[in-house]
Amino acid sequence: MDLEKMQAEMAKYQAEMLAIQAKYSNPTPANIAKMQEEMLAINQKITELSMQYASAAASGGMDLSQMDYDDDDDDDEEEIQQFIKDHPAPKDKAKYLPLGALLLCTNGEPYETFALAGDEDDWLEALEEGWGFEDADDGIKMLTSLIKGRHEAKFGEDYRKLKAGKPHKIDEDGVEGYNDTLENLKEELPILLPYAKKCETLLAWDLERVCYLARIFVHLGWMEEADAFKWMEKAAAKVKETFTKWEDYAASILMGRAVAMGFGYQVIGAACELFEEKKAFLKSHPISAL
Repeated sequence: MDLEKMQAEMAKYQAEMLAIQAKYSNPTPANIAKMQEEMLAINQKITELSMQYASAAASGGMDLSQMDYDDDDDDDEEEIQQFIKDHPAPKDKAKYLPLGALLLCTNGEPYETFALAGDEDDWLEALEEGWGFEDADDGIKMLTSLIKGRHEAKFGEDYRKLKAGKPHKIDEDGVEGYNDTLENLKEELPILLPYAKKCETLLAWDLERVCYLARIFVHLGWMEEADAFKWMEKAAAKVKETFTKWEDYAASILMGRAVAMGFGYQVIGAACELFEEKKAFLKSHPISAL
């Protein structure tokens, strides 16, 4: 297989991983098991393909240094920026854009707008298979639960015991996810590591998903945009009350996701994008403005 085909295959596998993760955003034990089972086969393919890359480079069969990796990324970025330009956020609501951004970025969606680009059928499938939603009523019930701190209530106390080295009820996958997230932050995004280590609440994992789901519901016609903004306003008030910096908020999302669903490469990658490549975006919409 030549390099171009390898790249195409890798992009396909990465897209499949994102799609699987989007399907199983609601971390029930059954969903976690299904997600891990579906991702296992793709992870194996990615590993095999990566070995082919390395072998080709080591043997001199391909000059990897001469390959332009950025053309497709540049094209995608241009399309995203045009989409954002075509769907501007209302000026008085733009302060809410960072809420939900990490999960949207994880799923390859633009986050500097409230509009979504993904196919409606794909989102419907993700909500049905990953969240168990059949209709808008199911979605509203979840928003109501999340805004009250659904997973902070379920995992928060045991998470703090885990941090303190005390007996806890976090399962093996959650403990592994916690440790792997800290280790990967150390390697990939060290600026967030201190915030993750001192994180004492998982509430952002709930509030992030309130704003993430609200955008999806508008995209699907399950909710009017005005109602979605009301949910974002509720979440924003809790974010402002609980966190002082986006780093604190993001760390809480990552820790919440880790103990509830295990470690996720994609969410670390999304955090890297937001805090390294898109620092100006976060700086222009501070928590203090919520």
